[in-house]
Amino acid sequence: MMSLKKIFNLMAFTILTTTLLMNNVQAKEGSKQEEAKPTTIVLDKNDDRVKEYEADKLLFMQSEDKGTTLLFSDSPETVPDDGVLYEDTVKGDTRLLYYHVNGTEQDKKIAVVLRNMSDKPNKVTITREAVAGPSADYLYVGKVTMQRYFGEQKTREITLRPHGRALLRPEDGQRIIPSGDLVYGIFDFHAEQNLKTTVVLAPSNADLYDYARYVPVLSKDKQLLRGTFRKADRYLTNRIPYDTKRKENAYFYIGDNKTDLYRYGTDRTDRLRAHNFGNYGINYHIHLDVEGEGKTSYYLKPMGGVYAGAMTVQVGKDGEKKLVSTPDSMPFFGHDKNLNYYAYLGTYDNSDDVYFEYTPPGASNLPVQMILVPEK
Repeated sequence: MMSLKKIFNLMAFTILTTTLLMNNVQAKEGSKQEEAKPTTIVLDKNDDRVKEYEADKLLFMQSEDKGTTLLFSDSPETVPDDGVLYEDTVKGDTRLLYYHVNGTEQDKKIAVVLRNMSDKPNKVTITREAVAGPSADYLYVGKVTMQRYFGEQKTREITLRPHGRALLRPEDGQRIIPSGDLVYGIFDFHAEQNLKTTVVLAPSNADLYDYARYVPVLSKDKQLLRGTFRKADRYLTNRIPYDTKRKENAYFYIGDNKTDLYRYGTDRTDRLRAHNFGNYGINYHIHLDVEGEGKTSYYLKPMGGVYAGAMTVQVGKDGEKKLVSTPDSMPFFGHDKNLNYYAYLGTYDNSDDVYFEYTPPGASNLPVQMILVPEK
């Protein structure tokens, strides 16, 4: 999931990226900037304005994992042969994430085959879904999947007869994955009865239903990124309220595996312990406890390298969710280690309850910082 293969194909855009990002930097001293902040900020590490965004105060966060079950299929990431990529039987609330590259020399299909394991009809309700690819532009696929996943959704249903079968996405029966291309999908669904869920790579002319029943499970690659993970929603808040009266910029990490630990689960195909190195498919629900009058601005800073994703922000539990691309004005950022990059997430009243929803994007690098800057 964190492989940078094909990213060098994008580096032809680096000069353009940096130039356009620089156009979004706050105006030089002496010129006036309107109240609206640039959506993407990039500063040389020696620039004096860095101190406006960088933070020294680490917020200590408490987390609680609960909610849905995650099926994570990302190993082998580059698939060398036909076969089952991941498989498990679930019931109730489930999130499925697959991320695979066709590593063969032929056109293939990648699909999710559902099989009702019950003697009763099984209604499967898909509440959120996003798919991008096939494409050899991995960062594009990763970012678009995030934008679609956090964007507007429509619920749909699949009803399977007893022991019946269906594709999670009917169109995947016709979708062709060229050699070297990536496909990335995330689905949140609820199954009323036991449902076998199989991710499979198959020949372009295969009958996916029968194929998924008889082909072997492929061996994992060295990254070992597949498994079933219970309680795949992580709720984060700061242990001590953030007091804006001190005028200190504060930050916390997502995905550093020190302050924010990666999840363990089980690979149900071989019964071995699984480690989700990156917490891919884990949804973060972030609510920060802020004290004091005035406003606070929020930023996301990539710390591990090239990054392209999206998230949502919501004011009040019943407020409308707003999609924020990270970065918004460019396809990706974080590619030059001599620069500091910040995606602006908004400025909100300290009296507001502000909620962020985030999940680590495929093809990008972790960790990230979320930075809080009290406004004067």
